[in-house]
Amino acid sequence: MILVLDTSILIDIQKNDKKTIEILRKISKEHPYPAKITVFSNFEFQTGILDKTPKNVSKLKEFLLNFDMLHTTNKSPEILAELKHKYSKKGQLIPLIDLFIAGIVIENNLTLITKDKDFEKIKELKKIMI
Repeated sequence: MILVLDTSILIDIQKNDKKTIEILRKISKEHPYPAKITVFSNFEFQTGILDKTPKNVSKLKEFLLNFDMLHTTNKSPEILAELKHKYSKKGQLIPLIDLFIAGIVIENNLTLITKDKDFEKIKELKKIMI
């Protein structure tokens, strides 16, 4: 199983959160393939670092280069539309950026690692909540 790290996990790694890092170590023993990120988690992470010093921004951007990045395809808008329609119809408001991330993970048949509770609502998504 190939894992995809959500923005919440990237932030914890960057902050050297010991609890998250220990959990990731345990998970990586069962799933040794290199983790990936989505273009949308990359965007969220980079948005969050804009107020940092130029030296730190450069270092944090280098950190992102450790991960292969998943992009959208021609199928992505269809998956996103279906997710948005389904959960909006149920009255469950899920941030659009989270739907983009979930759609890419679903499309690639991967598993998301996250701390973001919004992803719990998305039943089609394979996920590990920490």
